Amino acid sequence: MPIKKILLDELIKKGHTEIGGKKIWNLANRSFLQLTPEMSKGFLKVVNYPPYKKNIYDKELDLILSNMNNFVSDVIKNPFNLIDIGCGEGVKAKAFFDSCKCVHKVRYCPVSPDKFMLDKAVETLKKIKGVELSFEPYKSGFEHLSEIGPRMRNQEFPQNVILLHGSILASYEINDYLFKLSNGMIDGDYLVIGNGIRKGERLVEIDKYKDKVFDDWFMPLLKTIGFEKNEVEYDAEFRNNRMESFYKLKVDKNVKHNGNTLEFRKGDEILVFFLYKYYKEELEKFCKMYFCDVKVVVDKDEGYALLFCKK
Repeated sequence: MPIKKILLDELIKKGHTEIGGKKIWNLANRSFLQLTPEMSKGFLKVVNYPPYKKNIYDKELDLILSNMNNFVSDVIKNPFNLIDIGCGEGVKAKAFFDSCKCVHKVRYCPVSPDKFMLDKAVETLKKIKGVELSFEPYKSGFEHLSEIGPRMRNQEFPQNVILLHGSILASYEINDYLFKLSNGMIDGDYLVIGNGIRKGERLVEIDKYKDKVFDDWFMPLLKTIGFEKNEVEYDAEFRNNRMESFYKLKVDKNVKHNGNTLEFRKGDEILVFFLYKYYKEELEKFCKMYFCDVKVVVDKDEGYALLFCKK
């Protein structure tokens, strides 16, 4: 399906809200930010953006290397699928194998809407030695959760370990996301969540989200639906109990699609990204609603957590 159609269908489906005389359009879906190689490369630049690398990427990698084997030792005694949602370049999955000594067959199942990223992840994992590894890339958004686990499960690989890292969970409504994901799991499956946590006020460090690296990552969405760079202005704010990234429109524009007309007006905003940030206790409470056994480890600065959730 053409990407422009996907995005315009989403805008029509979600519509807009009106606040203070302006329309707020919602195009925020983490999967949309890896629809093309251009956007995937934009994400990889974000990964190397120093605040992100220090506060998310490196902390998560250290937690995986130090803790994974301690918590999933029972499932790795048998063949299983390693389902890597939002796989990136496969580095976190590689860290999984560096931490866990798998003695049986494993099938690596990276999940991304962009083949470019799937190929990157498989390329990284093919370098691993000492594991009988096969590959089943799955081209999909991050929200088709109830399908992914059952689709990968079979007689040869009866159990699933699902990696949900990089604070992907924070870009969705947490109860809905965990409910759908858990519905595709069976007893003995694991979900491993990597997510930022807070220990003080929520509304801090907003300036780092205003950096050009985020604008470069998000702007292809606006270009795809018909806006030029000089017709919009990127910004980020804390509101609605979350961090929101959005574009302010500097021009009026009508966009026709499937018999509908989207009437964008100067001053409107298009939401492209959001992140919730929870206390450790909040995250743990949410996960315990859907999983029988939940264990949490945090980094030394108490800014990032891994949650090991057993169905």
